[in-house]
Amino acid sequence: MTISPTTANTPTQRTDSADGRNERSRNGRGRGFIRQALDAGVHPATRRPLAAGQHCGGCTHLQVKQLADASQHLKCGLVIGTGRRNGGPDLRKETPACVAFEAAPPTRTNDGTQETS
Repeated sequence: MTISPTTANTPTQRTDSADGRNERSRNGRGRGFIRQALDAGVHPATRRPLAAGQHCGGCTHLQVKQLADASQHLKCGLVIGTGRRNGGPDLRKETPACVAFEAAPPTRTNDGTQETS
C-alpha cells in the first residue's frame, strides 16, 4: 500500500495494490469471506470440502464459546484455539457442514424425550 504525498489543499489518497484489491481480500478475511468459502465448496472454518445434506447444527464439533463480555458465539471445535484470535469465524446452525461432520448424540429434555440439534 502506498500513500501519496499531500499538500495543503489535497487529501491523502490510498492505493492498496496494483490489481485494485485491498489487503483484506487477499488474505481471505474481508467482508463476505464465509460466503466466498461456501461458494467455493469449502467450509469457512475447517477449509475442508462440504458434506452433502449436512449442517453444522447437527454436528458434535459445534461448540458455544463464551467470551469475557458474556456474549456467546458458535464455533467449530476442530479449529478453536488454533488461530491467532478466536478460533475461526462465527457459525450458524444452518451453515453447511464439512466432510468431518459427526452426528451429535440426541440430548434428553426435561420431559424425558430426546431432542436432536
